[in-house]
Amino acid sequence: MKTTVNPHLIPSYDMLGLPAPPWLAQALMALTLALHWTFLGGVVGGTALLLANARRARTNPDQAELSRRLTPFLPFFLSMAMTLGIAPLLFVQVLYGQFFYTANILLGWWWLGMLGLLLAAFALLWLGWHRQAEGRPLGLVLPALVLLVLAKAAVVLSSNATLTQSPEAWQATWARGMNRLFTGDPTLVPRVAFALTGFVAMGGLLVAVLAQMGLLPKAGRRAGASLALPSLGLQLAFWFWLMASLPPAQGERLMAARGEGAFWWVATAAFLAAVPMAVLVWRGGGLAGLIAAAVVQFGGLLAWALTRDNLRRAALEPVYSPASVPVHPEWSSFALFAVVFVVGLGVIGWLVKQSLPAAKA
Repeated sequence: MKTTVNPHLIPSYDMLGLPAPPWLAQALMALTLALHWTFLGGVVGGTALLLANARRARTNPDQAELSRRLTPFLPFFLSMAMTLGIAPLLFVQVLYGQFFYTANILLGWWWLGMLGLLLAAFALLWLGWHRQAEGRPLGLVLPALVLLVLAKAAVVLSSNATLTQSPEAWQATWARGMNRLFTGDPTLVPRVAFALTGFVAMGGLLVAVLAQMGLLPKAGRRAGASLALPSLGLQLAFWFWLMASLPPAQGERLMAARGEGAFWWVATAAFLAAVPMAVLVWRGGGLAGLIAAAVVQFGGLLAWALTRDNLRRAALEPVYSPASVPVHPEWSSFALFAVVFVVGLGVIGWLVKQSLPAAKA
């Protein structure tokens, strides 16, 4: 029996209204979230490769060189993921602030501890870099700890996302005590499993691309593709598990062939296409094939980000819709965001270009 929502528990929306049409905020939220996931994939996939490579690196000079040259990329990937992760959270606050803040409060220390988890992962990655620079083996424990910390962060974020769109669970969550993760949503486990396997797949593809470009040893191409291929297969399986765990009404709305449902079909097509593309890459495709596979995976993540927001709106529709909030455009703020965003990406590209000679050394 579905729990009803007590309307008195739902805070009112910001009396200032929305600073832009909902569709624009939703599009920017999805774009920045997909970019955040891409760099996060570099961290998770790269660390998973270090873990899988730890024993071989002790006896195989090529694998040891791969680990040594891959390790410095990981703190950069995580710093980019953390920076880009701020923007989608801000757009969530704009569109669903009253629900998002309530979920934050109910999660309590778990939500406040997110920064600590990310800093711990960052410190461990830097420690690994320095160990490698000193010629010491990385071992199994350090990359395993990084993956455990990032997996816990994924659980906290997924718990927050599901609690944000489940106001009917707020009273029960409060009654059993704050500072506990929300695990009452049937989509939580498949969400986390889908996210982590997708990150590993993206990371494997990025490693293969970097190796093909000469920024990593040639062994990285095969190693990255070998990591991406099974991860893409698992991602696809968890994708359908996630869809099967949705409430029937949401699932039917999501899979409609038109309108909002188009994003689900695009995401499904991208995740399906990524598997045979990864097979071709694993068998020896060139740089163009590697980049194409990574772009298809990114397209799937972007479509999933849009689908994810559609799910949130469908879940909240009985009590709230961003379309019902008055819009008072503040175009100067969005213009400033666009300029800073584009310039920032340009600066990052320039910094990466300047560091290429050192990466090839």
